[in-house]
Amino acid sequence: MVSQLSTRVINTTFACLAVVMLLTFLLAYSETGTPPTLGLEQSNDTLPDYYLTNIRSTQFDKQGMLDFTMASPSVEHNPKDNSANLKEPVFNLYQEGALVWTISSQSGVVYNGEVKVDLQQRVIISSIDQEIILKTPQLVVFPNKKLAKTNKPVTLLNPNGFTRAVGLRADLQTKTIDLLEQVRGQYEGVLYDDEH
Repeated sequence: MVSQLSTRVINTTFACLAVVMLLTFLLAYSETGTPPTLGLEQSNDTLPDYYLTNIRSTQFDKQGMLDFTMASPSVEHNPKDNSANLKEPVFNLYQEGALVWTISSQSGVVYNGEVKVDLQQRVIISSIDQEIILKTPQLVVFPNKKLAKTNKPVTLLNPNGFTRAVGLRADLQTKTIDLLEQVRGQYEGVLYDDEH
């Protein structure tokens, strides 16, 4: 008897709530003449205006030699700031037509037509000879200038050992890499610690 009573009370409560919600919806619809949005729609300027799949972009230098390529299985363009969201992008940087660096990540955003690229999640930079491998969670790359920077933790691996730091600035054309803070590493059994 008690369980039947409580089930009946619960069912009645749900039915009353459903009627109140329906009346509220109908009242809003009748006043405006259009169905209410209920806050679920996004504004048009935050929606992508186009998307591409399996894209490959190639840029040449002033001498007509290969400068860099970018490949991504999925690109969505955001018209609000003219940016493009990339899924699993891979950048290949060339010098005098020869491949020098490969940069990959899980996601990225391209600004101003590849002038600036913000790479996120498992960013890996590797030299073609595998002498230098950098890993970081976030990296800003300027492909045209062959520059990269981050203020996030960085691990630099090479055949002799590894170095960990926070932040880097890299000139990928000259292979000059400046590790900024909390630099610690180990090379062939020697521990290196440079606190700035």
